Amino acid sequence: MTKRPARTRLLPADRRAQLVACAVACFADHGIARATQAQVAERAGVSVSAVYSYFRTRADLVTAVLDAVAAAIVAMVEEADVPAAPLRSALSTLAHHTADMAVEQPDTVRVWLDWSTGVRADVWPRYLLLQGQLQAHVRAILAREAPASPALNSAARLFVGGAHTLALMRFEQVSAAELALFIDQMVGGTLAALRPDSSGMPLPVP
Repeated sequence: MTKRPARTRLLPADRRAQLVACAVACFADHGIARATQAQVAERAGVSVSAVYSYFRTRADLVTAVLDAVAAAIVAMVEEADVPAAPLRSALSTLAHHTADMAVEQPDTVRVWLDWSTGVRADVWPRYLLLQGQLQAHVRAILAREAPASPALNSAARLFVGGAHTLALMRFEQVSAAELALFIDQMVGGTLAALRPDSSGMPLPVP
């Protein structure tokens, strides 16, 4: 039997934040489709009814978890952006921050990865909204040096797609050298996709 932590009296906003944090951990462990209010209550050391008092349905709980995950990822991207940095450096910094998030906030990233597989689930439209936000942010970074590129959208998609691979590599615990090589190739590939020549083939990036 898992021993519950001692209960403490918290303000409603603090209790809700605690429950959301515990729910993110539960969703990381059990998956978006399988995590329950009972598991959240067990982890938080409260009664199941206490969880229901904040999240009346499981759908409410899922919404709260996905909102928290999306907010954390968007915040990471915004914090990693250095507007004055050269394009290659800005992309490299963002890639490193993405990889580091898998170490610093592993539960958040695990939920994000699970979320990305829910193509047929009711959470999928909200995942596409998050992807759109991330792609828009990367597109804005790319547009600082190539505002007229017809490949802005595809280059941004390429970079955001690489972020998933970075997270998986972190969980795979690849070496620092292998991770650095992938980031260099990921950034280089994004820049090459951004600057196609007249034949539609990417130009070499110095």
